[in-house]
Amino acid sequence: MADVVRGEGSAAGGAVRVTVGADGKIDELHLEPRLLGNGVAAIADAVREAVNAAQDDVAAKPQPDRTMQAFETELDKLSDGFERAIEKVTRNLAEAQKRLED
Repeated sequence: MADVVRGEGSAAGGAVRVTVGADGKIDELHLEPRLLGNGVAAIADAVREAVNAAQDDVAAKPQPDRTMQAFETELDKLSDGFERAIEKVTRNLAEAQKRLED
């Protein structure tokens, strides 16, 4: 099984720490008690800042499923192009052989 991609962010000098999954949803939220004396608006700002940082962090990391999907898409394109090229070469060879026989 592939490693789980997680993003981490913090704010207010580390008093707020957030971990999010690859989907950007919060897995963990840690608030240190020293933050509680700062008021609701400051806490809300710190939580928002930490969540945004964690989401940015996870977005910057390669996503195994997306990476594999992109690889498979490119491989399919290459394979299709190769098959068309082989078919063209086969047709050209058949036409050349027919001309030589005539």
